[in-house]
Amino acid sequence: MSHQLNNALEDVGKSMSQLRIALKGVPVRREGFKGLHDQFARSVATLTTHMSYARVLLDEEAAERRKRRRRR
Repeated sequence: MSHQLNNALEDVGKSMSQLRIALKGVPVRREGFKGLHDQFARSVATLTTHMSYARVLLDEEAAERRKRRRRR
């Protein structure tokens, strides 16, 4: 499961890089675009941060180690 999460995080990173390149020609102040872009970028950053923290919980080997520690 954590492998799928790693792939998803990598894909989001690539997509955000492509978005940054695509935005070079867009006027910043056009109809509140800058504000919408900034809000979107913050939301994606929050999502990727939460997903990164969840990676530890989804790692099956680490989960087994935690279970063994609790049993002792």
